Amino acid sequence: MRFLTGLPGLDEKLGGGIASRTLTLVYGEEKSGKTSLVLMICALATRQLPAAYIDCSGRLHSARISQIMRALGGDEEKLYILSIESFQDQEKVILSLHDLMPPARLLVFDDFTALHRLELSGDIRLDMPVYRRLAFQVAALKEAALRNDLAIVIVGHVHDMPDRGESRAVAQRILGYWSDTILRLGLDLKTRVGRVIIEKPERVEAAAYRITGSGLTQAQLP
Repeated sequence: MRFLTGLPGLDEKLGGGIASRTLTLVYGEEKSGKTSLVLMICALATRQLPAAYIDCSGRLHSARISQIMRALGGDEEKLYILSIESFQDQEKVILSLHDLMPPARLLVFDDFTALHRLELSGDIRLDMPVYRRLAFQVAALKEAALRNDLAIVIVGHVHDMPDRGESRAVAQRILGYWSDTILRLGLDLKTRVGRVIIEKPERVEAAAYRITGSGLTQAQLP
């Protein structure tokens, strides 16, 4: 089973959308359209099947959900929304996927590393157990996707690396290792045109987009 993203160019490069039995990482700068994209995936899925959206940072606005759901013809009654308040609760939710069949075949964990970051002290020796727990959680999600035929999407932010002149996903080694597909979103603030780059399994520029009230719409590169 595959779940459409709403961007035809991206869906084509993904072979028809986000596949079940896989873990997908979506990441990018703040306000690059990450949440809009995953809400579009949820909205399109709920035309036929339930979807679950897990908010790991408490930053989602209900008005934005309704806006995108209405624009894409999604069924809000088929969208399960859960807000998580602690890193421990996040782990409990993930482990529950192994004990109980979730109510949806598509699960989105938005801002997945937000609660992980709150646990960090800045001392690598003290923080190693936190990183191990994060790795355990991501591995458990991958196992749940395979075991229960789920499509699981995790959304992450980036952090700058001034010494290298680049930025990368928070906990990129951990998240990237377990992810089957990695999508990076980048928005040009001057043109307001964004790009979706598939970084895994094969690096390719998949689609250009603009952010609108209905989510993301495919655009032409300037």
